[in-house]
Amino acid sequence: MERKYAKLIPIPYGIRKAASPSRERSVHSSRRRIAYLSLALLACIVCIFFISGSIAERSAHIPPDYSMSDLTGILSGSTLTGNDYKTLYYQAGLGKPAVDALLAKGAAGRQEILEIQQAFFDPVQYECTWNSPISKEEHAIGPDGYWRPDTKLAPLEDGDILITKNSHIGGWRNGHAALVVDAETETTLESVVIGRNSKTQDYDKWRTFPSFLVLRLKDTPREERAAIARSAMDNLNDIPYFFPAGILSPKYQPPGSVTGTHCSHLVWLAYFHFGYDLDSDSGMIVTPKDIANSPLLEIVQIYGVDPDSPWP
Repeated sequence: MERKYAKLIPIPYGIRKAASPSRERSVHSSRRRIAYLSLALLACIVCIFFISGSIAERSAHIPPDYSMSDLTGILSGSTLTGNDYKTLYYQAGLGKPAVDALLAKGAAGRQEILEIQQAFFDPVQYECTWNSPISKEEHAIGPDGYWRPDTKLAPLEDGDILITKNSHIGGWRNGHAALVVDAETETTLESVVIGRNSKTQDYDKWRTFPSFLVLRLKDTPREERAAIARSAMDNLNDIPYFFPAGILSPKYQPPGSVTGTHCSHLVWLAYFHFGYDLDSDSGMIVTPKDIANSPLLEIVQIYGVDPDSPWP
């Protein structure tokens, strides 16, 4: 027997059955939940960013946890022993190169050591301000609220490296680094901030940081360190700021072909062009902390950090 089948007639799209109100409410409810969760997550990230930043600001300056001593006996002697240099380091934050340079100035240099010692122990007032859309930095301030030098810098030489912990993104102290390119005119070369090319600056800013380190390449003639500084001026001045250097661009770029850099990368490149690798952990990105912990460098001066562990 022949079977008969009902003819299927397609329903025009415009008159198909609409979704049920309950389903529409469910879809809208899911979207609202996703939006609320996204906003809550963003709020948590922002809170963590600002809270961790506030905590980080408390460590902008670390004062000595021991008493100030009388240095006049040590400074009046004709020669210094190893223990004398150790005492001067813990009492004034001065390494052997700085002590020798100051003592070579006679009575004026001895007085400078005592002034640096006093500043090493004096309390510090500082403020934290934005230096870019994502980072802040601390500077010492006087009673009038303006930035002021909080201590003296020891005598510097061309090629010396300046490091500070006083820059942070949230709770991460990324720090800042600079290269001394002309000690006579107190000039540094720095890759300062996102959106600006590297440029020369003077020492004034560094005198206002609540903490810093002055480092020098060990066992290297002064002339070679000066040559490194001159090469940096020829090859690393007026270079665009590029934080991902080492990840989105080669970490090493030959002289004359550098397309982007940042503060510590600039210092690292200046020395790497001469065969010195100052990156203590040999990572893809070099940071101020990596340079601060380089075994190739010696301390000229520290301020506002733990003498036993300047940047742990």
